[in-house]
Amino acid sequence: MEDTKNLTKVATGQAVAASPDDPLRSKVLSYYELIDQEKIDKVVNLFAPAATYARCEKLYNGVSEIENFYRNDRKIRGRHEIRSVWTTGQTGIVEGVFTGKGGDDSPRQVGFADFFTFDSEGKIVNRRTYLMIGGGYIQ
Repeated sequence: MEDTKNLTKVATGQAVAASPDDPLRSKVLSYYELIDQEKIDKVVNLFAPAATYARCEKLYNGVSEIENFYRNDRKIRGRHEIRSVWTTGQTGIVEGVFTGKGGDDSPRQVGFADFFTFDSEGKIVNRRTYLMIGGGYIQ
């Protein structure tokens, strides 16, 4: 079992901020800032070339598939409210709520948990997303 004494958790009722004392937390939070601003080039640049992204029932292998997902398959637009962030080792875990609109412009709100694993160069090598509602909800 992993040693949890170095586990960092930030719970909110207020905004979760990046921290110079926890660069991994800062990297994780920068993902949400970039995706909410729809800066897809910068989002894709966060991933290592051989990264994987498991989102609900789909798996994207390699940065090309991940980029295609962000540019073509991801239809939702909106804002992520980060409620908690945990970091340990090279792993970041986030709990939050997405509020926005679907591809058909209908309102969307869904809780999520994201797990990020980073390599030694600070690139995402694995990301997993779990939604409080089935994956079809986000189309």
